[in-house]
Amino acid sequence: MLLLLSAIMTMPAADMPVINPNANQPANCPATSRYEAARRGKTPRARKLGELPDADMYKAVYRRVGGCEAPIVVKFGVSGR
Repeated sequence: MLLLLSAIMTMPAADMPVINPNANQPANCPATSRYEAARRGKTPRARKLGELPDADMYKAVYRRVGGCEAPIVVKFGVSGR
């Protein structure tokens, strides 16, 4: 068992490919979430969890309208408080 574990630990780790599901999406598509819309053109910075905006709740579906991602929003302004 120890020999097998040491053999696994010495194997080189390959980089995982990065897959962007929106890579073929037209540039004029609107931001999918409020988070993406709020950070456009701004430099990201660290913030406390209490300073973050409330979230939106989405259905877990992959829907496209006119070539753009179009999620189904179930509820706006969900907070953990």
